[in-house]
Amino acid sequence: MKSYKEIIEEISNNTDIPSEIVYDYENSPMYDAFNSFFEFYYEALVRQKDFGIEPSLLFFNNYRSINASACLYNGHYIIQFNAGIIYYLVKKFKENHTLLTDTDNDEFIEFEKVLDVPINELMYQNASHFTFYHELAHLVQKSELLRDALYEIPSINSGYSQHSHLLELDADKFSSICIGTHVFQYLKGQFGKNLTKEQLEKTLILICSSALFYILSFNSNKLEIYYKENSHPHPVIRISCIVFHIVSYVKQSIDNSGFEVELNKKEIIKKCIQFSNKISLKKFNNRHIEDYVTILTDEGRNISNYIKEFELIQNQDESLASNKWNKRAAMLKGK
Repeated sequence: MKSYKEIIEEISNNTDIPSEIVYDYENSPMYDAFNSFFEFYYEALVRQKDFGIEPSLLFFNNYRSINASACLYNGHYIIQFNAGIIYYLVKKFKENHTLLTDTDNDEFIEFEKVLDVPINELMYQNASHFTFYHELAHLVQKSELLRDALYEIPSINSGYSQHSHLLELDADKFSSICIGTHVFQYLKGQFGKNLTKEQLEKTLILICSSALFYILSFNSNKLEIYYKENSHPHPVIRISCIVFHIVSYVKQSIDNSGFEVELNKKEIIKKCIQFSNKISLKKFNNRHIEDYVTILTDEGRNISNYIKEFELIQNQDESLASNKWNKRAAMLKGK
């Protein structure tokens, strides 16, 4: 494994990325957060060489906004994170030790006692996972848009393209599958065969809530619901798909592994919204969750039609990351 300084040197020697935008976190007050993030996800990136995305690099840039991108420079598959993402997620989750205090979520505070990490840390990890795996998906897609860089959060009022919407929905699905894999492994390691319905439900609620908070924090969430506009789908549509895919993948994994635990997807989503809304109102002083529910209620049919339209396209496109994941999983299972 290369060190971060070696990555910086390789970027300077082999790409056109200006050295002045590369963030060296050596003297950052959040050195530990940056370094553990880099080490974990760079190793995860290198392990994906089966998808033909090497040589691969991962680095932070100096921008303090919340964003990340995937690109192809001079034959190098690169993921870059705005330094602002780390600062944002650390403050919102990792260092927010009173995240659940006085939010009427006492049952989750009690549940935290059986976990190996605090709930705010678990939510930090999951939001980080989502960001990385979404960008990884863009590398795996190998679309022609990769040469111009694909950003997680678009500029508002960017032009619409069906292909761009498709790539973003696919990247979200790929990320959701990867998160589902992490969740299932965590459940097995934490609870083993003694996993109960309550433990399964509460873990999924925490995981999905972190994604809910993260996606609904995007600036594009300030826009009214739209469908055939902008380069990325509206955050309300994205998070609806993400939560559905995470819960569905974990349910499938639970069922296929012989666990005798029932999982009601609609009930999980309902409880996730209730849990998140309490935190949103009490800790983040916003009504993002309430607004999300209102849009779902008013636009449910249109959202459903939009999702179905793109699902038909997704199922027929073998170049998409989620389909490549499923194909690789089938091959590994058959060995």
